Amino acid sequence: MATMLDVSRKAGVAVSTVSRVLNGTAKISEATREAVFKAIEELNYRPNVLAQSLSKQQTNTIGLVIPRGATIPHYLSQLIEKCQEMADKSGKFLLISQVSDQPDGGIQSIRALVDRRCDAVLYCQNSYFENYLNEEMLSALIEEFQVPLVVLHSRLAKHPDHCVWLDNEKSAALPVEYLLEHGHQRIAYISGPLNQKTSTARLRGYQYALDKYGVELDPLLINEGERSYQGGYLACKQLLQRCTNFTALCCFSDDIAIGAIKAIHEAGLSIPENISVFGLDNIAILDFFEPAISSVSLQTNELVQRAVELLLAHLNNSPLPDSQQNAFSGKLVLRNSVRSLTDNEDC
Repeated sequence: MATMLDVSRKAGVAVSTVSRVLNGTAKISEATREAVFKAIEELNYRPNVLAQSLSKQQTNTIGLVIPRGATIPHYLSQLIEKCQEMADKSGKFLLISQVSDQPDGGIQSIRALVDRRCDAVLYCQNSYFENYLNEEMLSALIEEFQVPLVVLHSRLAKHPDHCVWLDNEKSAALPVEYLLEHGHQRIAYISGPLNQKTSTARLRGYQYALDKYGVELDPLLINEGERSYQGGYLACKQLLQRCTNFTALCCFSDDIAIGAIKAIHEAGLSIPENISVFGLDNIAILDFFEPAISSVSLQTNELVQRAVELLLAHLNNSPLPDSQQNAFSGKLVLRNSVRSLTDNEDC
């Protein structure tokens, strides 16, 4: 294997000159540059990237920590793809670590990437995990490390320039407010498991919307379900057995909504004629149901792009974006599963 010394001898220049040509750290004549690159090509020389990185105290590597397991969000593949795309554009290498729901799993994964000399780390928080890293833990890590740490899906009041997050309360309130504006008063809700932070936040969004429009909360119209088709199916069956006088149903997620629709059809009811249905997440398959299912889009691409841009800004010591723009909320996507009660027409 050729070395830099071999290249210098072949090109007839000093080793330091070869180094300066490769690093672009000094003015070199075009003739010398051509001689060095010709020698590199003939010798098939490959620079020692690790040695160069250590000498510069940079590895041009970005670390990404993502959750592992069946409860990970649908958009995880989009997250990885977007991070890889933006890393490539920035000339960075992406190093991915998956973390399971183990005590200190998230902290250990972040530390492992820092120990491997990643120049910056993007941590994708998963509130579905029992061992959720709270704001205090994340703030301590941000203050501990010399390299930038940006957190996706957590609001950090102490470090607003280190986080990008989704306003789950506001996103969950949107479909409820829409239904109330179109004549619905009896709106049922199926939450996710209420030991999870996202589930409780979205339930608060449902409650907030009812309160905003002066509609009294009826506990009989709320049921908890697992985050799956089966969970939505069973939770909706229980709701229908409990009471059938609701005209609309909002769900924690699209998976739950899909399962709930099966239970509604089995009960001999029609969508949206008897019950209007909203999911949340806006997964691609919703257009292929009959009727197509209304949902809330969570602006995944924009969310992820903002997080990576923020990370790169920290890394490059560039001006940081306005932290007030680091919070995202969903957008309604109306399809045929919802109808208005005010004019007897589809919404």
